Amino acid sequence: MRHLSAVDLEVEQVSGVTVVRFPHEVDVVNAAAIRERVLRLLNSGVTEMLLDLTGTRVLDSAGIHIIVRAHGRSTALRVPLSVAIPEQGNVRRVFDLAALSRLVPTTIGLPRRLGGVVSRPCSTAGARGRARKPRG
Repeated sequence: MRHLSAVDLEVEQVSGVTVVRFPHEVDVVNAAAIRERVLRLLNSGVTEMLLDLTGTRVLDSAGIHIIVRAHGRSTALRVPLSVAIPEQGNVRRVFDLAALSRLVPTTIGLPRRLGGVVSRPCSTAGARGRARKPRG
């Protein structure tokens, strides 16, 4: 079952997981429509959701807000939510800078059970969790 909304948001059921594929660009222009759609899906009774950002190349603060709101709603509804991001590029940098992987379970690439070939957990804890030694 696939369908597209006005924001080119593809939604598909894969192995019982509602996979929401974000568009190439997520910014202030389309964020409200994406956020509304994601929250509506969560409220509709889905049992698990994956936000697929592997094809997204631009993600600004409005996109971060979508993910944070979706996490809050999924937590309140007790619906598991995860995010798949690309290995490199803007989206990965945004996730690292905002430490979103500490908030939402995140994988690099799609999980294998959802059709991904390569996937691994993403954690920014290593980069941000260690104290730095003073230079000297």
